[in-house]
Amino acid sequence: MPVRQHQARPSGPSRRVTAALVLALLAPLLLLMSATTLAAPAQAAEEPEETDPLTVSIDQLDTVSLDPRTKGRITVRGKVTNTTEDTWGGVKIYPFVGDTPITTSEELAEAAKLPADALVGERIVTEGAYATVPDLAPGETYSWSLTVPRKLLEITQAGVYWFGVHALGATTPSTADGRARTFLPLVTQPNKKARAEKVSMVMPLRRSVVYDADGSVDYLPGWTRDLRAGGRLSRMLEVGAEMPGVTWALDPALIDAVRNLAKGNPGRNMSATDEGEEPEESGSSSPSPSTLQPSSPSSTDTAAEATDEEAEAAKEAATDWLGRLEDALAGHNLLALPYADPDLSALATSDPDLLATARERTTSSLAALGIKATPAVAPPTGYLDRAAVNLLEPGAVNLVSDKMFRGTAPVIADLDGHEMIVASSGAAAGGPGPNDPVDAISVRQRIVSEAALRRGSGKPLVVVVPDEWHPPQTAASFVAPWQKAAWISPSSLTEAVFDQKATEVTAENLRYPRREMKAEISTERIRAANDLIDAGDTLQRILTHNDEVASDVVGEALTTTAYSARKGETDAAANALDRINSELASITVNVPPKVILSSMKGGEFQVTLSNALDQPVTVRLDAITDSSLRVATSEPIQLDANSKASFNLAASMRDTGTHTAQVVVTDTEGNPLGAHATVPIRPSQVSGVIWWFVGTGCALLFAAIAVRLTRRIIKAKRARTTGGDE
Repeated sequence: MPVRQHQARPSGPSRRVTAALVLALLAPLLLLMSATTLAAPAQAAEEPEETDPLTVSIDQLDTVSLDPRTKGRITVRGKVTNTTEDTWGGVKIYPFVGDTPITTSEELAEAAKLPADALVGERIVTEGAYATVPDLAPGETYSWSLTVPRKLLEITQAGVYWFGVHALGATTPSTADGRARTFLPLVTQPNKKARAEKVSMVMPLRRSVVYDADGSVDYLPGWTRDLRAGGRLSRMLEVGAEMPGVTWALDPALIDAVRNLAKGNPGRNMSATDEGEEPEESGSSSPSPSTLQPSSPSSTDTAAEATDEEAEAAKEAATDWLGRLEDALAGHNLLALPYADPDLSALATSDPDLLATARERTTSSLAALGIKATPAVAPPTGYLDRAAVNLLEPGAVNLVSDKMFRGTAPVIADLDGHEMIVASSGAAAGGPGPNDPVDAISVRQRIVSEAALRRGSGKPLVVVVPDEWHPPQTAASFVAPWQKAAWISPSSLTEAVFDQKATEVTAENLRYPRREMKAEISTERIRAANDLIDAGDTLQRILTHNDEVASDVVGEALTTTAYSARKGETDAAANALDRINSELASITVNVPPKVILSSMKGGEFQVTLSNALDQPVTVRLDAITDSSLRVATSEPIQLDANSKASFNLAASMRDTGTHTAQVVVTDTEGNPLGAHATVPIRPSQVSGVIWWFVGTGCALLFAAIAVRLTRRIIKAKRARTTGGDE
């Protein structure tokens, strides 16, 4: 007979004061608090929960389920850590198992919420079924392993059972000082293929992507940690490569960011790009190494490449990760999320055009990499509002959570022709505490438990793995037990739902919680993203030989509207916009202190353009004037990098006053770049009035001359006449 021990509630050395004594000691304080609570409710605070002195984890479990047979053994491995400042000796790790099966998903969800010290099963203390731990110094961690004969579990009824381990110290032989818990289903007729439950795991390959103001990827240490061997993104590839039936949901923004890291994380490229050839599309369902691995950086890129240790570490990790990406994707169904996984409900309400831009960019990005994937949406929260549902693409795969529906959710929901595949929120929620509910074993065992409870219903289990999931350190130990479970039919998403009919639903059946509305990306952020895209278009128009920078900026802008940016505190779009605006404004114009035209009909004055950028640009000059002054717009002007050039602008006036012209540097479409200069302009002082006076004076002069000549002639005639008479 196995030796079992009932769990005792916490009563270690630090917890041996009886409840009665505690109440007696605290009674006066409680009376005082009750008298002051109403007067000062803001000061009330809950006491923090007491944590176990030993932290225990289950890292490996060599089976996903049990069957009614009592043969065999179960091996469990994990770690125990001493979180106190004292040395712990005589610690033993005992397995425990529940004795009452959980038979519905609702019961399973409630069980997962139970507090860590809830009594959920009996401890097995049979000799040889537990692990002995050597003395643990403060902060020390020890890896333990134990094997439990199946017959000691003494359960035969179908359902889901509690399973886990307790850590007990020498001074507390009956009280758990640390614990780890999970679920373990027992399945009848496990080898009957006709009753195999279809389970489809959708693994989103997405991550928060933040760009610095210069267009380089930000937060390099975090990227290095996730990409290198043992990191989250690295372990996801390992699991995906071995896990049967996995469907990948790809965010191209993640791949683009990793490719940029592999180049050395250069900033925004403004050098010449219009001389190369377009990449060929491979047409295969998985990428080739030549398309995933970034090309060698140009000399400009090399000059801009960061040389610090962080960038070098990120480069090495990114290069290795890209080299393994192809194998992980090969042979699996691929879904393509809108670029940067933007907040669908926010964009559907505030800017549907930006959502269309995200979809178009996904298409072009994956085509350039030779990846063929089905358009899809899979909001991390599982919710879409009605506006977002209305914008779902025909033929796309649309994944939502069963939490989005009132009552029982269908396998496939159809709202006015928009079909949505419904994923299990319970399976994605993971396991019970005190462990991290989304650690590798917790999520796996929650998935198989939900599948066991659904078995025989004819409904497949679709699970979108949560973004917070911690993949296992060793893929083989995680996947092998899954593959051995004959009652599970690992299926791609297409295989899982191909024989399922859509159920029509109405808008009244949908739920969109208020917390979702409050969490949406704000209209201000969406406006900032659009401003950044406009600035990128302007930047590309002025760069004479660059035809790619606008697309790069679009990618940067879309990352600021992502679901992952909902809680972000950075103003990435505003910072990038300031940077681009400063670059645009570095093309300046100088004008003379004043301009005097030779006449009102027209004249010219000289201006000087300066280009402080390291790239050649093409711009125009325009002028803002009042109705009495006209300054002609220049033709497109090409300036070499870091150069100056002088040009003449034509001007004309309608009156004789002094007027001001603001000479503005614009792109070829007339959009101002930011730099401008102001110059006063007037005609010469020799005006029409002066010429009238001059003309009149000349007329009077000639008239006076004529009069004098006439008088002289008459006088001369008179003199000759008088002389002839004498």
